[in-house]
Amino acid sequence: MSNRNSYKIITQEVFHKRIIEDKEPSILVFGAEWSGNSEIMNSMMGRISLEFGNNLHFYKVDIEKQPNIASFFGVTSIPTTIMLKDGEVLGLVKGFTSANNIRKKIKNNYSQTLDENSKPASNQ
Repeated sequence: MSNRNSYKIITQEVFHKRIIEDKEPSILVFGAEWSGNSEIMNSMMGRISLEFGNNLHFYKVDIEKQPNIASFFGVTSIPTTIMLKDGEVLGLVKGFTSANNIRKKIKNNYSQTLDENSKPASNQ
């Protein structure tokens, strides 16, 4: 597996390069350190990133440390998950949701991007 199989913290510089310029297929999860639901979502997304990370980039965005990124997407509540491809928003999830719901949305939104190596394990 490549080193892309991880859930990383995004900065303004990485955001501009990877999301704006390169338009990489990415999932951004907006939250804050003080938010319990954000921490639960981050833990879950860390596991999900290992399942789908061969073809997708997973980033967590702390709205207090990266307010410009949150403002760019108009994020007003946390956690918020935004799925992007080719610079376009494919899907948005406001609030906490289940891992199975996130997996379903990933499969629906990125069906052409995913390959056989990134299918999630059935027991997770």
